[in-house]
Amino acid sequence: MVEGAAYLGSWLNATAKLPGLWGKPRGENILDSGAHFYNTYRTKDGKYVAVGCIEKKFYAEMLRKLGVSRKDIPHIGAFPALERKLATVFATKTRDEWAAVFAGSDACVTPVLDADEAARHPQNAARGVYLPSGMPRPAPRLSRTPAAPDPALPTMLKAGTHTDELLVELGVPAAQAAELKKAGVVAGAPDGAKL
Repeated sequence: MVEGAAYLGSWLNATAKLPGLWGKPRGENILDSGAHFYNTYRTKDGKYVAVGCIEKKFYAEMLRKLGVSRKDIPHIGAFPALERKLATVFATKTRDEWAAVFAGSDACVTPVLDADEAARHPQNAARGVYLPSGMPRPAPRLSRTPAAPDPALPTMLKAGTHTDELLVELGVPAAQAAELKKAGVVAGAPDGAKL
C-alpha cells in the first residue's frame, strides 16, 4: 500500500522543482488553485464547477462558452484578479446550468458532483464504476483475475455496527456506553444489526 501511494505521487515528485508549477505556498501554485484556469468556482446555487483549461485552445473554448472575451479575462496575467472575474461569471448560473452550457465541449469545465451524483453519473453507470452499495468497484479490472467485492463490506461500513463490541473491548461500562450513545458521542448499532 505504501509503495502504491508513493507511486501515485510520481508526477508530483518529478515536477516538484519545476518553476511555476510548485514551490509556492498551497493555493498559489498553478495546479493547486493558484491559477484562475485551474480551480473550482462556486455557482449560483452554492454548488461548484471545476475548471482545468491549462492549454490555450481549451481556455479559448471556455471563454467562448462563457461569452467572455480574452481581453476581459486573459489566459495569463494577475491570477488573483482573473480568478475574481471568473468567480463573478460562474456565480451567475447554477451548477447544472453551467454543466448544460459546457456539455460536449472541450472547455475542460465540469460539474463537481457529490458521492450520490457521481454514482448516478451516466458514464460511471455505464461502466459499472459503483456497486449497488454505493462503494466503488474494485480496480483495476483485470480480465483473468477480476477483483470481486467483499459482500460483508457494506455492513462493515455502517456507522455503529461494531460500537458495542469496541466499547466492551475498551472496558467502558454498559451504563456509560448507553449515555455516550444517547448523547450522540458514539453511534449505536444500525437497524437490523446482529450483535
